[in-house]
Amino acid sequence: MKKVFYSLICLIALSACSSENVALDALKVYDVANSACKTTLSKEETRSDYYEENMAKATILNIELGKDGVAQCSFEDVVANCAAKSIYVKVANQDNQITLVVYHNVLEASADCICKYDVSFKMSKLLPGNYQLKVYCASPDMKYDEKYIAYNGKIDIVQGKKTSITFSTPLTLPES
Repeated sequence: MKKVFYSLICLIALSACSSENVALDALKVYDVANSACKTTLSKEETRSDYYEENMAKATILNIELGKDGVAQCSFEDVVANCAAKSIYVKVANQDNQITLVVYHNVLEASADCICKYDVSFKMSKLLPGNYQLKVYCASPDMKYDEKYIAYNGKIDIVQGKKTSITFSTPLTLPES
């Protein structure tokens, strides 16, 4: 009877530890910063060939995982309205899927131009491995759905190595 009781106590203790690990394994995004407007484009004022060439340029996501489990990440060439002051990134993860949601502040007034921004951020508690990555463009109220998916694919994150993903289109944030 003592062995059964001891085994039950050990099982409860182990399950308590594993549920604590689940809570600790949640990814977190912090130190989000965006560049000033790198390129300003307007359909009405920009030469059409220059506008089309710049609008066709795809967004690139770079992830470099450090030994401490902190990933240095950046999006190159995120497209948003010129009136966007700040661009934010949120993360959710479950099992081997990482979901990044990119959005900007509520616009006080919409401008008739768009800008290209670089957005950098850190992601903590990331382990090396293969992941399913989904990146969504969201409205300022952080609402998104499948029509706003910018990337959906597999990535392999290796510690100490930079992983770059070129999207098939630019990551374009909706105005509302």
